[in-house]
Amino acid sequence: MSEEAPLLDQSLGSVLEAFAARSPAPGGGSAAAIALALAAALVGMAARYSEGKLESAEAIAAAADRVRVRATALAEEDARAYTAVLAARRLPPETAASDREEAMATAMACAVAVPTEVAELGADLARLANELASRGNANLLGDSLSGLLLAEAATAAAATIVEINVVDAERGPARPSGDAAVAP
Repeated sequence: MSEEAPLLDQSLGSVLEAFAARSPAPGGGSAAAIALALAAALVGMAARYSEGKLESAEAIAAAADRVRVRATALAEEDARAYTAVLAARRLPPETAASDREEAMATAMACAVAVPTEVAELGADLARLANELASRGNANLLGDSLSGLLLAEAATAAAATIVEINVVDAERGPARPSGDAAVAP
């Protein structure tokens, strides 16, 4: 990840360019977090339009706002976490094995924790979106369902990244460096 402005301070076009660039971060974890933030924004909007119709609408809107704020932070955290994993993989060969292992363990712990949180928040938000789709303002059904689907997609993507990172962590620090570290 370069030293540019935070993703969410950039234009949408710049963010998409950052994801499309030949750079390992931001990547899938950050994309999952951004999808979750979009889902939360839609759920919040649909909940606000459901006030007066759905008793829990105000609480759903507040919960969606908290998820949106946290998900935006997690998008940045994920990019930093993966950058730290790559840095640990690129430690010079003369680095003591115990130092390499510690650096990799620390980096991988974060690379697992961040998408785990995205997946957990996404599952929670999907439940709220489902409630809105079932009982909220029918005029916002498309928005409620879009929020639900985006939350489910963010959850699935983040959970997949967790699985991949757990397998990587079990393999240990001996990984290729440079472009080979991110090659399929």
